[in-house]
Amino acid sequence: MTLDPQCRAMLDALEKSGSPFDTYDAAEARKIVAMSTKSVPNSDSRFVIIENGTFPESEGLVDYRYYRPVGICQDDSPCLIYYHGGGMVFGTLDSHDPICRTAAISAKCVVISINYRLAPENKFPAAVDDAWAAFVAVNNEAKKFGVDPQRIAVGGDSAGGNLAAVVSLIARDMKCPNPCFQWLIYPNTDMTHPGNAPAGGTIERFAEGYFLTRKGLIWLQDLYLNSDEERLDWRASPIKVAKLAGVAPALIQTAGFDPLKDEGIAYAVRLKEAGVKAEHIDYPGMIHGFIRALNVIDIAQKAIYDGTAKLRDAFNLE
Repeated sequence: MTLDPQCRAMLDALEKSGSPFDTYDAAEARKIVAMSTKSVPNSDSRFVIIENGTFPESEGLVDYRYYRPVGICQDDSPCLIYYHGGGMVFGTLDSHDPICRTAAISAKCVVISINYRLAPENKFPAAVDDAWAAFVAVNNEAKKFGVDPQRIAVGGDSAGGNLAAVVSLIARDMKCPNPCFQWLIYPNTDMTHPGNAPAGGTIERFAEGYFLTRKGLIWLQDLYLNSDEERLDWRASPIKVAKLAGVAPALIQTAGFDPLKDEGIAYAVRLKEAGVKAEHIDYPGMIHGFIRALNVIDIAQKAIYDGTAKLRDAFNLE
């Protein structure tokens, strides 16, 4: 397995500009992400509407961004609820805006991107509460959003993949309408302490030098969680849930040089063993976070298209 040259070039650039995983300071990490985030276009002719709004949540309001592409049904469109990555500590609606636009166009659906509360200001389970509140709100107000309640999928990258998986589990347990699909992009499914990761596993093999580091994982999880006991809570580590049967069909995408690769594969295996329709696709030369590098890494575009092809199948679209 060889590191993709475009990933190598990105890693070299990050050595000069700085990585949000290596600062160990939440405010500084957010500044680094902001510097790497391109300005959101004022208009985009591919969309009927792109607008921001808020959902009510017990602790306040949850911000979202709504994307409706040109040429899709105005009354009962399929919908993807998207949770951005960032280790539960950074990431914004703007930082993942290009992914959401690309997904909406390719999947021919409405996308609603969720700006859940971040740690350390808002620790576990605040992000879960916001993710679930957003899912419930979209289902309850499907007519307002012009979406088909039977065709609402959830998805996200990294921490966002964690939240999409957890929302799928809550929906099953609450006997609410299940998402029709879950799109999990290099998800963090297991917060069992990274410092005690199995020898020879991907957390050890890719502990440093590939963007996301083991020290970075420990730092982010320490900011997010209130105690080590919470690492075993399935709302933090969905792979620790007792049963996976009955959750939505899934696509799990992993990156070859990602510390989180093993847990993504393990989650796919557990889903299949539970009788859930699940597919795993690995991108061997890639690093954690590659999906966001749409204009830098060619495979990022392919990975999004792979994901949206599965979404279109779940939406019963051509």
